[in-house]
Amino acid sequence: MVYICGDTHNIIDIDKLDVESWEDGAFLTKNDYLIVAGDFGLIWDLQQSKREQELIEWYNSKPWTTLFIDGNHENFNRLFSDEFPEIEMFGSKVKKISDSIFYLQRGNIYTIDRMTFFTFGGGQSIDKNRRHPNVSWWPQEIPDYEETNHAIQSLLSVQNCVDVIITHTCSNESFEELANHFDFSYKSDSEKSLKDFFSWVQENVSYAKWYFGHFHADYNLSIGNQHALYAKEPMLVEL
Repeated sequence: MVYICGDTHNIIDIDKLDVESWEDGAFLTKNDYLIVAGDFGLIWDLQQSKREQELIEWYNSKPWTTLFIDGNHENFNRLFSDEFPEIEMFGSKVKKISDSIFYLQRGNIYTIDRMTFFTFGGGQSIDKNRRHPNVSWWPQEIPDYEETNHAIQSLLSVQNCVDVIITHTCSNESFEELANHFDFSYKSDSEKSLKDFFSWVQENVSYAKWYFGHFHADYNLSIGNQHALYAKEPMLVEL
């Protein structure tokens, strides 16, 4: 089985993964998967730390295997480096954080539990004016041209047809629906290229479900089986 949840932000929003509150979690095995839709925040400190290792051990102790895409709150200098080995898994390449934690990279297509997943992380930190470059926010949070082109080529290789899309942010149209429903103004000028790309994906790719985090909201959109995730317990991915 595959479950998915919204941002965990290191330990800030991790309570939804406690088996006391997420009853299904207690009955999973390492052959079941939990996917975090960005802002996982596990790899955050400037170098390996005791705090980080304790959190890795916490995830390793869980009955399931944890997968994640990147959001905007990750230490990309480390995540994109050679610190974590790139291995073959689910029919593509992942980065291995531990025996029970794996990073699903931007623009890849994975086959997990007989379902195909297209993953593409990234997003804008709207609070980066209060953060420090390469200390508490990283320029790689916005995907570049090569990453987007790789994503397009991956989608073309499967005739623009997947079962599930997992992103951190969303398309222009989905953002407008969220903004209208929750009455918030989320300024994201530097995120426009990413939203434009997801609008292209929305129009050109056939999919059954699309999940994203980022907006700290739980909401089922009227647009094509899209779901914003944040605080609620993980959702079972069912086609």
